[in-house]
Amino acid sequence: MTLRPRTARAPNPAGSTFASLREREFAWYFAGNAAFFMAMQMQFVLRAQLAYDLTGQASALGIVTAGASIPMIFIAPVGGLIADRVNKRTLLIVTQTAAALVSLATTLLILTGLIAYWHLFLLAFSAGAIFSLNMPARQALVPLLVPQHMLTNAVSLQMSGMNLTRILAPALGGLLIAPLGAIGAGAGGGVGWVYALTCVLFVVAVASEFRLPVHGMKTEPEEAEDFRTGLTSGFRFVARTPVIAMLLVAGMLMPFFAFPVQVMLPVFAEDVFGVRGGGGFGLLMGAGGVGGLIGTIISANLDRRPHKGRIMFVGALIMGGFLIAFGSTGVFALGLLFMAASNVGQMLFMSSNNTAVQAITPEDLRGRVMSIMLMSFGVMPLGTVPLTFAADRFGAPAVVVVSMIGMLAVIVLAFALVPRFRNLRLDVREDAAISSVRAAALVASGELTRAEADRLSGRVRRAPLPRGTPIAPRPADRAERPAPPEGAAPAPPP
Repeated sequence: MTLRPRTARAPNPAGSTFASLREREFAWYFAGNAAFFMAMQMQFVLRAQLAYDLTGQASALGIVTAGASIPMIFIAPVGGLIADRVNKRTLLIVTQTAAALVSLATTLLILTGLIAYWHLFLLAFSAGAIFSLNMPARQALVPLLVPQHMLTNAVSLQMSGMNLTRILAPALGGLLIAPLGAIGAGAGGGVGWVYALTCVLFVVAVASEFRLPVHGMKTEPEEAEDFRTGLTSGFRFVARTPVIAMLLVAGMLMPFFAFPVQVMLPVFAEDVFGVRGGGGFGLLMGAGGVGGLIGTIISANLDRRPHKGRIMFVGALIMGGFLIAFGSTGVFALGLLFMAASNVGQMLFMSSNNTAVQAITPEDLRGRVMSIMLMSFGVMPLGTVPLTFAADRFGAPAVVVVSMIGMLAVIVLAFALVPRFRNLRLDVREDAAISSVRAAALVASGELTRAEADRLSGRVRRAPLPRGTPIAPRPADRAERPAPPEGAAPAPPP
C-alpha cells in the first residue's frame, strides 16, 4: 500500500488521551512494550519466589536483585551507543529474542528439577544485561514513531502501559503459581510454567516489533566516531548542556527518594498499619500502581501544555506532600489513598521529565543520553541503605516524613533559584504533520525528497532547546556561530 503524508489533525480540546495510538507504528510499539514489561514484571516476582524456595534465606532475594541491577551501571552506556549506531528495530528484535531464550532456559531448568541458586543468579544477570541493551533503543524509539506534537502523549502512554503491568503482572504471576503447579513437574512446577508464560510474552513482543517499519530506525551520525569517542560523547553532551544535566539530576531525585519508600512498604503494612500476612503490602503496591496509571493518563492529556518545568514542580509537590501524609497516618485506608495520590504526582513529574529529555536531545545522541538515565536507576537501590538503617533506629514513618521534607525543600529552591527549571517549556510543533519513520518511508519510496520529509516531520539535525534554556557554549562556538534570529531558540552544540 502506498504511503501518503498525513495532514495535521485539528487540535483536540480535550487533548485526546489515546491520540498517539492512532499512529499505527506507535500502536505496534505500544503492544510490544506492554508484552515485554508484563514478562519482566512477572519475572521479578518469580525470581524472588524461586530464590527463597531454593535457599530459605531473605538475603538471597537481595543478591539476585543485585545481579539483575549491576548490568544497568556497566552495560547501559554500551547499549546506548549501539542504539545510536544500528537499526533500532533490529536491536529490539535481537535483544527480545535473547530474553525469550533466557526465559526458556530458566523454564527448562525448573521443570526438570535441575535449577540451582547459582543458575538463578547467572540467569538474572543475563536478563539484566539484555534489559540494559534493550532499554536505550526502546526509549529512543518513541520520538521517531509519532509527530512531534504527540511526544508527551506517547511518552505518557508508554509509562501508563508500564504502570498497568506493574499492577497486573505481580498479581497474575503470583496467582498462577499454585494452579499451574498442579500440572507442573519438579519441585517448582508452578513457577516453571509461569516462567514459560513469560517466554510466550517475550515472543509476542518480538512479533510486534516485526511490524515496525524498517526505514527511519537508524540514526545518521553527525560525524564519524571510534568506539571510545562514541561511548563518551553522550556524557560530554550532558556535561556541556546544563538543561539536560538538570533534567537527568531531577529525574534521579524522584526515584532516589521514592524507591526506599517502596522497599519499606512491608514495614508500614505490618508495623504501622497492623495488616499481617503480606496482604497489606500487596494492596499498598497495587495502590501505588493505580496512582501511577492515573498520573500517566493525566499527563497524556497535557501534551499541549508547554510549561514542563511547572508540571514537574506540581508533580513533585503532590508526591512529596502525600508521602508526608502517608508517613504521618496510622489508618490503613488513608495510607492506600495517600500512596496512590503520591504516585500520581511522581508520574506527572517523570512523564514531563522524560518527554523534555527526549525532545531536547539530538537524535544521534538520544540512545546514549537515555542510557545515562538507565544507569541512574541501577544506582537507585543504594539510596535504600542509609534510609533503611535510619528506619531501624527512628522508625519508618519518621524517616519518610523527614526525607520528603528534604526533597520538597530541594525542589522548591530549584524552582525559585534555577530559571532553566522554572521556565522550561516545549512548544508544540503543529507543523510537524508526520512522524520521522513515516517520513523516512516516504523518502525510501520516492514520494518525498529529504527536504520535504524533514519539513513535514519537523526533523532537524540538532533539536532546538526550549525557550528559556540556553546552554553553555564552548569557547570556539562563541566566535564561529552567528547570532540566532530574534525570538529563535538556540541550538545545542554539535
